[in-house]
Amino acid sequence: MFDPMKLDLITPQERLRLLAVAAFPQSKKLADVKLGRTARQVWRDLCLAADLDPWKLAAGIGQQLEVPVAENLSKSDPSVARLIPEQLARATMILPLQEVGGRLHVACAYPFEGGGIRRIRFASDRRLKLFIAPPEDIENAIAITYSLAAERQSQALGTLLFSADEKTTAIAGQDDQSAVVRLVQGLMMKAIEAGASDLHVQPFAGGGMVRIRVDGVLRRLAFLPGPVLPALIRFVKAHGGMDPTNDRAAQDGRVSIVSDDHDFDVRLSVLPASRGERLVLRFLDQNRIYRLSAASFSIAELRAFRRMISNTSGVVLLTGPTGSGKTSTLYSMIAEVNKIGVSIITVENPVEYRVAGISQVEVNPKAGLTFGTALRSILRQDPDVVMIGEIRDRETAEIAMQAALTGHLVLSTLHTNDALTAIPRLIDLGVDPSVLSDALTAVVAQRLVRRLCKECRAPVCEPYKTADHLFRQVTGEWPGYRPVGCEKCAHTGYSGRMPVTEVVEMTPELAQAISHGDRSLPALREISKGPLSSIAVTAAAHVISGDTSVHEVVRVIGQRFWKGAAAGFDRTPPGEASLTMWNGEQEDATMRVLVFHRDEDKAKAIGEALKLEKFVPLIATTPDQARKLVEAEEDVVLIVADIDPAPGQTGFELLKSLRLFLAWAQLPALPIVHPEDNVVREALETHGLPDYLIHPVAPEHIAARARYLMTH
Repeated sequence: MFDPMKLDLITPQERLRLLAVAAFPQSKKLADVKLGRTARQVWRDLCLAADLDPWKLAAGIGQQLEVPVAENLSKSDPSVARLIPEQLARATMILPLQEVGGRLHVACAYPFEGGGIRRIRFASDRRLKLFIAPPEDIENAIAITYSLAAERQSQALGTLLFSADEKTTAIAGQDDQSAVVRLVQGLMMKAIEAGASDLHVQPFAGGGMVRIRVDGVLRRLAFLPGPVLPALIRFVKAHGGMDPTNDRAAQDGRVSIVSDDHDFDVRLSVLPASRGERLVLRFLDQNRIYRLSAASFSIAELRAFRRMISNTSGVVLLTGPTGSGKTSTLYSMIAEVNKIGVSIITVENPVEYRVAGISQVEVNPKAGLTFGTALRSILRQDPDVVMIGEIRDRETAEIAMQAALTGHLVLSTLHTNDALTAIPRLIDLGVDPSVLSDALTAVVAQRLVRRLCKECRAPVCEPYKTADHLFRQVTGEWPGYRPVGCEKCAHTGYSGRMPVTEVVEMTPELAQAISHGDRSLPALREISKGPLSSIAVTAAAHVISGDTSVHEVVRVIGQRFWKGAAAGFDRTPPGEASLTMWNGEQEDATMRVLVFHRDEDKAKAIGEALKLEKFVPLIATTPDQARKLVEAEEDVVLIVADIDPAPGQTGFELLKSLRLFLAWAQLPALPIVHPEDNVVREALETHGLPDYLIHPVAPEHIAARARYLMTH
């Protein structure tokens, strides 16, 4: 047998290689084969090198470690899934099988002591018995096991959650915790674990779509059955200080939650819509630490920021649309000057993050505390630094300028597309040009672009795409990398965000032009040319260095990027025809519908009808094929599934098979059932899917119903 003590100081990948070499000494390629990073890649590489079936590799390695093979992963007990969170099971690639005599049996791809085993032991609070299995089979079994667990919870939600008068009821055996409570907690925890800034819940296709905004982009999280959505929104309203019985008025509220020693202030917004209420939760991490040095600014940008805040007076403005990171940068600047000898007061609407050592004032127009009245009072409090959440009217703008002229450093934000546009915008608000030229110190325009995932990004090489050629035309350089997608970045190709900025610092020439009332942007841009670039040029530099992609900077900056980058690099901007060609290549607004039908010809007929409704059909004739299509295609919005069982199979068995393969896809479905199949119809209605079609139904009627579901 293999001595496990020899495995202590090497990586799990190399441990598995050594075990495979010991188990199959006749396979000479095992010792030298290059191994991938993930468990699936490692097992695949070892199997190819030794020409082995994954289960034979599992048997050989298990024999070396005296660990049995998990022969039937399909017998995993969904009831033990509650001991291990799904995210932890997926992260460690460890599947809970069953609990026997106080020991939890688990299947794993790396069946030796390590971080994954310790995390499972800690989370489950059980002694473990290890079994070995190939990671791909474990991953599929995890999807099935947890979808079965979710199915049980869905049944509880659909049948036990409501009494005759629609009041929520407790579920037996759950310590009086309602299913809605667990659902809300689960959704919020998943959002926080994904690093989401917002969670959206809205009526969709007869149920409720749950999405989260990660790195500025919405992605699917779950699809709720019809009866669950109003119960969830009522629960959130009741606990967020809103009226749960009022579904005709917009309401705002807030709650606080704690997750892994992090305090989150959650802002709630409920809005009545045509098909029911929609809910948005915004997560504000109160333990977040703000530092300019940690915000991914370049050295030149950091120096510019520190020059601005080293002044004892003047106005520093950050501009950009909502969600561009202005507030975070303001807090980072405040953190730089937050010292014992500096008095700092902020006026915000609302106060988003609480910062130790400073005084934060939240405006309350109903009580007469506006930005203007708050600022007048603040200036009598002897501050050194004043932060104003946003300048949006003449009164606030004029007081901010006067505060700067009387010896205060004023930091604030303004909604403009670029830095120089802030100057005519302030003049339009009523600020005297001569006052503006004296008070204004600097303007910074900012956007946030997603970073390419370093685990999976791929170098840009031939064959080049239209976007690559357009980028080379305006910069003279090829892009560095393009997005691919992997498990670590949730198959988006991106992980995290970084700022791109345009910094305009006041110079004597610019101040003179402003004081003379010059508000022409081309003239101001010529005068203000300095060492730091425009947003478009800064973004292009990050594309060249491989930090982000062409598609991402155009998504954030818009079509202005091409002209701005061409001007910065002294090149010719692309023509309208080139941009039209590139826009035609993108799949930004295309809605894909998965069509499942055992008869390929009938599936294609439905697909042709869907095309007339401006959908892109994806055809699948088996549940496994359907699962792979949904996994590969991010833009699938609906599943049209014909519940026509094969000979010897009941409709309910086919429905169950489809549910297991597609439950994790978190998508609404439009089933087509036979009129005599009452078991399937009852099952659909029990699970909150009363919207189904009955055979016979023409393809054009199916397509029309799909269009109706997407628009109502």
